[in-house]
Amino acid sequence: MTKVSKDKTIKTIQDNILPIAKDFHKFCKKEKLRYYIIGGTFLGAIRHKGFIPWDDDIDIAMPRKDYEKFLKNYPQKKYFILNYKTNPEYKYYISKLCSKDFLIKEKTGNEVNLFIDIFPIDGMPNNKILRKIHCLRILYHRMKLSFYYNDTIDKAKKRKAYEKVLIFFATTIPFKKLINPSKEKKKIDKLLMKYKFEKSNHSGTIMGAYREREIVETRLFGEPTLYSFEDTKFYGPEKYDEYLTHMYGDYMTIPKNIDRTSHCGELIPISKKK
Repeated sequence: MTKVSKDKTIKTIQDNILPIAKDFHKFCKKEKLRYYIIGGTFLGAIRHKGFIPWDDDIDIAMPRKDYEKFLKNYPQKKYFILNYKTNPEYKYYISKLCSKDFLIKEKTGNEVNLFIDIFPIDGMPNNKILRKIHCLRILYHRMKLSFYYNDTIDKAKKRKAYEKVLIFFATTIPFKKLINPSKEKKKIDKLLMKYKFEKSNHSGTIMGAYREREIVETRLFGEPTLYSFEDTKFYGPEKYDEYLTHMYGDYMTIPKNIDRTSHCGELIPISKKK
């Protein structure tokens, strides 16, 4: 059997998630819904005019009002929405727009439908101290979810010492008997929706991989602005330089190989699973 290279696998995943994002963009444009590509996806748009070569996902964020309209009105024909409200067994808080044709095998070994991530952008308290307290409350419930779903933790990821200690506890203590994940997700939802995006000086996607670092000055999002991405264009934050500098520092410098991480290991056509 011919071994498929990692680079070819990533390119195949990229080629198959791009149509999902295009369909999302088409719907949002038709319904006049705001969205922004964020994180590594936005970095890829600015630095590579498309995917970061070793990145195999797409991250999109929507102001809460637009996010809720998307969840309610998106016609789930070719792709479907997955979140904890559509599937009680779903392990995360954020929503995913999923393919009906492909599965991917994640680093954790879990097989899930090929997807793009859709995050709500929520406001934060304007007072700095209250903002910190609000973030800590959200992260506390997020930590409890991680403890419950400890099979989703990427143990190969580079982490700080305190994170390693928390992971040790998460994988040794029987938290499934102590935590109700459905209640935790509802608590997170209530906390996130407490402050409106439009009325907050700071806002962001605290449920993303970078947690508090994803909270930025709301003005950085600004008017959704089109940026080239592969053979198409997607909307991203207006203040791209300030946003990316906040997230990554010297974002135009290509990181060394040791810092180049991907999320998934294998693309599997669903037809072959039947």
